[in-house]
Amino acid sequence: MPTVISFVSTKGGVGKTTLAANLAGILADYGMRVLAIDADIQPSLSKFYPLLEQASCGLNAVITRGGSVHADSISRTIIDNLDLIYSDAPDGSLQNWLRDREDRLMIMRRAMAAPLIQPYNVVVIDTQGAVGELQKTAAMAADYMISPIKPDTLSAGEFSSGTLGMLDDLNRLADFGEKFRSGDLYALINAQERNNNARVLATVVRQKFAGHRKVRVLDTVVPSAAAYAAAATAQRPVHRYDRRPSFANSAWHVMHQLVWELFPSLKDIYVDDVIADDDPTFAPSAAEEGLA
Repeated sequence: MPTVISFVSTKGGVGKTTLAANLAGILADYGMRVLAIDADIQPSLSKFYPLLEQASCGLNAVITRGGSVHADSISRTIIDNLDLIYSDAPDGSLQNWLRDREDRLMIMRRAMAAPLIQPYNVVVIDTQGAVGELQKTAAMAADYMISPIKPDTLSAGEFSSGTLGMLDDLNRLADFGEKFRSGDLYALINAQERNNNARVLATVVRQKFAGHRKVRVLDTVVPSAAAYAAAATAQRPVHRYDRRPSFANSAWHVMHQLVWELFPSLKDIYVDDVIADDDPTFAPSAAEEGLA
C-alpha cells in the first residue's frame, strides 16, 4: 500500500496546501507515483498544477461511494508521475453527508485500500483549516499527519489546543484496535521569519513537544520566502522554481531536507540523481513544455 500523508491543522493560512503540493511535486520528480487528494472545500490544491486530463468526477464521488475509487475520479496533472483527485464540493455538502455516516472516520482509509490506489507510492491529502468530518477521515487514513506551524503565538496556540484536541478526539476508540488509531502527528515549522522572535517561538515549540508520545517536531524548517508564492503563481513545484544548490536556505535545499526526513531511504539523493537531465536549470516536463 502507498504511504499516506495528510496535511492537517485546525487553523487556516498556515501553508498546508503549498507544502502538500510542493511535497507531491518533488516526490514525483524522484520518480515515485504520487496521488494528491484535495479534501479541502476550498479547492486550492486542485488548482495548484494545471491538468493534462481532467476526470469526470472528483472527491465527491469517492466519498459518497463509501471509499470506492474508480478511474473516473483520477485526473492527470502536467507533472509527470503526479495524479489528482480534485475537490468538487465547495458548498460543504460532503461534510454534512459524512456527519450522518457511522463509518465516516473509515471512508478515506477504505479508499486507500482500493485497487486503483495500490500502484501509487505516496498519497498526499490536503485538508481544510478547521475541524470537520473530511479532515477527520483524512487524518484516520494517514500513516502520519503533517501540521504546519507558523512560529507566532496564535499559530502555536491553535496547534496546542485545536489540532492536538482533534488528535485526542480521533484516538478515543484506540483501545478497540489499531484500525481506530490515527497516524502520528509531525509538526513542521513553516514560514519562519528571519528575526529573533520567530526563532525563540520555534525553540519554544520544540521544547514543549520534546518527548511527546504522539507528536514529533520535524528538524526541517521552511523559511518565509517569496519563492513559495511565486512558484505557486507559476504553477510549478518550488524546488524547480528556486533551484539554487549553493544556497542552503533555497527552496531546492529545504524541500530535499523535508523529503530526506520523511523518507530516510532517499537521504543524500537529489532529484538530479534520479532524473537524467543535462539542463542545469532543470527542464520542465514534456507536459509543461506543451503548455509553455
